[in-house]
Amino acid sequence: MGAYCNELTEANLKDTVTKVISLLFMTNIIFKFKNSERFNCGLRLMGRLALASLAFSVCISAPVSAQTPIRPEVAKSLQAAQDALKAGQLDSALALSQQTLAMPGVTAIEKPLIQRTLAVAALQAKNFPLAVSTLENLIQEMPETTPAEQKRPLIESLLNASQQAQDFSKLVDWARIYLKLEGSNPSVRPVLIQTLSALKRHEEVVQEMKEKMRLDEEAKVKTSESELRMLAVSQRQLKDDAGYNATLKRLLQNYPSKAYWAEIIPRLARQAYFNARFDLDLYRLLEQTGNMEDAYEYADMANLALKAGLPAEASRVLEQAYAAGLMGKGSDAANHQKLRLQIQQRLNEDDKALPALEKSAKDANALASLADVYAAKQNWEQSQALYSKAVAMGGLRREAETRLHAGIALFKLGQKAEANTLWDSIQGDATAVELAQLWKTLSAQ
Repeated sequence: MGAYCNELTEANLKDTVTKVISLLFMTNIIFKFKNSERFNCGLRLMGRLALASLAFSVCISAPVSAQTPIRPEVAKSLQAAQDALKAGQLDSALALSQQTLAMPGVTAIEKPLIQRTLAVAALQAKNFPLAVSTLENLIQEMPETTPAEQKRPLIESLLNASQQAQDFSKLVDWARIYLKLEGSNPSVRPVLIQTLSALKRHEEVVQEMKEKMRLDEEAKVKTSESELRMLAVSQRQLKDDAGYNATLKRLLQNYPSKAYWAEIIPRLARQAYFNARFDLDLYRLLEQTGNMEDAYEYADMANLALKAGLPAEASRVLEQAYAAGLMGKGSDAANHQKLRLQIQQRLNEDDKALPALEKSAKDANALASLADVYAAKQNWEQSQALYSKAVAMGGLRREAETRLHAGIALFKLGQKAEANTLWDSIQGDATAVELAQLWKTLSAQ
């Protein structure tokens, strides 16, 4: 061993130790993380965090002069631990590292060198609790004057070791320290949020997600769907209905799906401000998003349309249900047929009355009603022209409702920009405003 032992310093020991520890983080950490069911969604994130361990070789301990030697007896024992590591003799490497650390009079220069070797041996032996405690002590014993940039790479490595040890509370604590030190690794905050979610610390999930969304907005990137879903779960557990609805809308806007529509539309009907006049409009959104599912929904929508004086819409909806095989069979077949005949009778009556209605429609309210009739027949051009005229005349009893329906007609005609402008102009009825914004979201998909 000769002169090398006498001149063993932080500088010439660092390369050997840190190359090993970096390799371990890149292999063992990902392997264990893959087998953790409640964290499998974070595999790619922790994989990136493992790659960050390559920075472990930078400022791994308190800065000392490259010319400062350690005592020969410490160097000899530590070198033996290193040799055992290289030979794959992990039990021996662990024992020798711990023996070296327990030597009397270990100095502040020697201790971090020993701790790094012990951390490597613990990781390779998959003794993750020991790796965590060793790395944690190494960080905590660094001088207060140690720059943050020297601590951050070490904390990233500790985060990986904590995850492998399934010490999730410690992972949370050190992730927060890392972020407080302005660590820039993009994987840390997502892993923190996932860990808090798994620990069911819902208030903290909400707090961290608000910061994550703020940072995402600054960076002009979309918050991931999985993170928004975690936020929604926590808000639901906290009975934060307003927060849950806001998150659901964000999910719908950024990651549209039939399932999110199926969730948000019925929720609107449960809001305290909901105006029951818009029940039929809820069904229209369900139909537009492909969420009409059973005979009851089709029958209810048809009955609402009939009650609103729109038998053409009632007929169209009912015939869709028959065509899909949802009606006209089973114990309710007779009731379905009765409703079908009732709708047809009303439709025949309205068709006969339509010419007279067209002639008598002079004021804004009559024009809006006539526009509704044409919309029920899916004559979008005629209905849009009448809605436009009614809005321009003014004096509407239910202007918010008319503007909502006028926007739908424009949407059906493919004039989405015009529809959005009209929907944005709605005011005075909270339900109409909310429905208009949902249609606007749909038009953007």
